Amino acid sequence: MLDWFRGLRATRLTWQLLLIALDGAGILLATVVTYLARFELRIPHAYGRYLLLAFIASVLVYVVAAAVFGLYRVVLRYVGIDTMLRCMGAVLCAAALLTLADIAVGLANNGQRIVPLGVVLIQSVFVFMVLAGIRLSVRAAHYVRATGHHEGLRTLILGAGSAGSLLLRDIEGRPGLGLQVIGFLDDDPRIKGSRLGGVPVLGGLDELEEVALAFDIEQIFVALPSAPDPVVRAVLNRAADLGLTTRIMPKLVIETGEVRAADLRKVDVEDLLGRELTPIDIEGIAATIEGKCVAVTGAAGSIGSELCRQIMRLHPSRLLLIEIDESRLYELFFELEALQAGVAQMALVDIRDRHKLLQVFAEAAPKLVLHAAAYKQVPLMEAEPVEAVRSNVVGTAHVMEAAQRCGAERFVLISTDKAVAPLNVMGKTKQLAERLMLAYAQSQESGMTCLAVRFGNVLGSRGSVVPIFEGQLLRGGPVTVTDEQVTRYFMAIPEAARLVLQAQAIGSGGDIFVLEMGEPHRILDLARKMVALSGVPADIEIIGLRPGEKLHESLTSEGEELQATSSERILRVAHLCEEPLDEHTYERLASALAAGALTRDDIMLM
Repeated sequence: MLDWFRGLRATRLTWQLLLIALDGAGILLATVVTYLARFELRIPHAYGRYLLLAFIASVLVYVVAAAVFGLYRVVLRYVGIDTMLRCMGAVLCAAALLTLADIAVGLANNGQRIVPLGVVLIQSVFVFMVLAGIRLSVRAAHYVRATGHHEGLRTLILGAGSAGSLLLRDIEGRPGLGLQVIGFLDDDPRIKGSRLGGVPVLGGLDELEEVALAFDIEQIFVALPSAPDPVVRAVLNRAADLGLTTRIMPKLVIETGEVRAADLRKVDVEDLLGRELTPIDIEGIAATIEGKCVAVTGAAGSIGSELCRQIMRLHPSRLLLIEIDESRLYELFFELEALQAGVAQMALVDIRDRHKLLQVFAEAAPKLVLHAAAYKQVPLMEAEPVEAVRSNVVGTAHVMEAAQRCGAERFVLISTDKAVAPLNVMGKTKQLAERLMLAYAQSQESGMTCLAVRFGNVLGSRGSVVPIFEGQLLRGGPVTVTDEQVTRYFMAIPEAARLVLQAQAIGSGGDIFVLEMGEPHRILDLARKMVALSGVPADIEIIGLRPGEKLHESLTSEGEELQATSSERILRVAHLCEEPLDEHTYERLASALAAGALTRDDIMLM
């Protein structure tokens, strides 16, 4: 029998039935005590003959009222003020129903009532104590069991507000999580030294290092869903510097009113390196997009897909998705179709296929062309220089020719910091693409406004260092860094796409814009933070620079200057060191490519 009960006790229905039985027994006992107390152990015969009816009616009415008020759907380890209010509501409603029923019976029975009013009032007080007491007892048992569990990962919760409180309650109700909450940190000085759910508030957020070392903290939960992003970012970086495993609460979780430890997510690199989004001129950008056909090459790539998402919000008449990766193109199309049906149009095109590209552009006649398609992986392009030129230079020439022939108004080349003083094939081909753009911009026959936008690495783009590190951590390490001193600029994908759209709206022919990327980040430091925050005990290995890789990237060449524009974080390159790609050089490129005689050294000399 005991084994049978153990098999049932985990089901929710079993707990509900058990709770109903306890409530029924408690209500019955409360009713008996009420009569004995009201009549001082001597119940008059006029009321005594109706005792059985009164007992049955009381149990039924109060249990039904408790069910109506949701007292059998409450998770008992989370009992709080809301549950007490439900108990009170159920008791008041049940008492009112019993009183009305008693009055009705009395009117039909020549004024002889079954239950005196005093009994109903006293009974309601006792029943409330029973309903609340049963639930608080279960809550107290969970709390005692949780607080008596002194083993587990020593955890510090940052944020002693409602989110932190709900998180603590969930942890205490789940001893199986293996967590021991040591304390809270919060920036409200008024609550320092107080206790929240029996757990002390140990100090402010700026005391993280001192508290973590003093209390031997092993893990941090960040429960600051309403805190400004710079505050959260600073906290996460300090936690990473301390080498502490860290989890963060998503901003939207607290809005559900129920917070669980399972809702916490791992810290993304964007949480560490991201910035506040720069205000942009939506109306100015919309003037170049709204009601027009827009084409994006490399549409399913990291930058291309985000450009497409943001363009869709500005109501183009059509969005032409030019992509060679059919699987990702298909996925992106259905994503955009869900945003607004009938706007996105797929075009499975290789930009190296001039004839197909000219045909697609002639049919769609885009007015704005954003050229994001390119080969970007530096070591691979060192091994395949011909393919780098075919895609990044010749492919760009094809796109620009197609855009010009179909009457496009604006052409935007997505460039890179690797095009500045390039030491590798990928960077050199992007520099040649910039020079080709300048040639079109200076051509009076073009009629297009041609410009380029340079920026560094975008966080989370395919093949970049962050996804590589994440994959290595998933496999348990090691995390590989090419050089201890190597640095890179980073920008979040949504911010980069916003600024590209803003740059194209303010640009004029021949402009090369540089997105302000902030300070460069040392890749070794980034790797250490990712390892620390992930909780994976992975080693970091230095493997040496890859072919064509530079220690440091820059956003301008020697002799170039940056000028401020009307938009924050968008700078214009002045005194360009690059000359437009003249027709003779381009023809030589194309001829050498056709003959298969192009080498890495040939490209670097151009």
